[in-house]
Amino acid sequence: MKSIFTAGFKALFLTATFAMAQTVLAATPLDDFLQRLQSVTSIDAQFEQSTVDAQGQEMQTITGQLIVARPGKMRWQTNPPYEQLVVSDGELVWIYDMDLEQVTIRNLDQRLQETPALLLSGNVAEIAQNYSVERLDSDKLERYRLTPNDKSQLFVALEFDYKANALQTMRIFDAAGQTTLIEFSKQRVNQALDSMTFVFDVPEGVDVIDGRHGF
Repeated sequence: MKSIFTAGFKALFLTATFAMAQTVLAATPLDDFLQRLQSVTSIDAQFEQSTVDAQGQEMQTITGQLIVARPGKMRWQTNPPYEQLVVSDGELVWIYDMDLEQVTIRNLDQRLQETPALLLSGNVAEIAQNYSVERLDSDKLERYRLTPNDKSQLFVALEFDYKANALQTMRIFDAAGQTTLIEFSKQRVNQALDSMTFVFDVPEGVDVIDGRHGF
């Protein structure tokens, strides 16, 4: 279950860059995708995330709220019964497992291959270097498929579906054959956010695992 959570919050780091962006005709799918990314500075949305295994059997469904702001700031919180809170201030990441009464502190990894959250930074050179982008449109949806050039990544591919310029769903295909579907609702894009949204104070009495580099 923890691995599903980990994959989920890493992937959800991505999503703030894509919702409700204006459609801009571009020379290539990569250019088009990057223009969508750069047009979004923040997002506040509800989500429902479901994961199925390689045989199509549902493993888990969770709901929650995602708030993200560039560069690299995030608050990802899931609802009961699978409560977890992940907060990033752009430099550090706090992962609070409420059932375990445990907080893990990590540096925000500066390698795009390891942390898809860095797509939030709008570093187009890094994205172009590390992913290939295709458009797989249908009659009703605009779909972007990102395939990592580094085949050792946890993600085999990522897909983003748009309808009427709004992000509807995101799919994560992992190396174990699992597929995670994330559906978004009640989106607010490029709105002012409370600066305390991305501040995490360690609750009294919980165990702390300090995984920062050099500690």
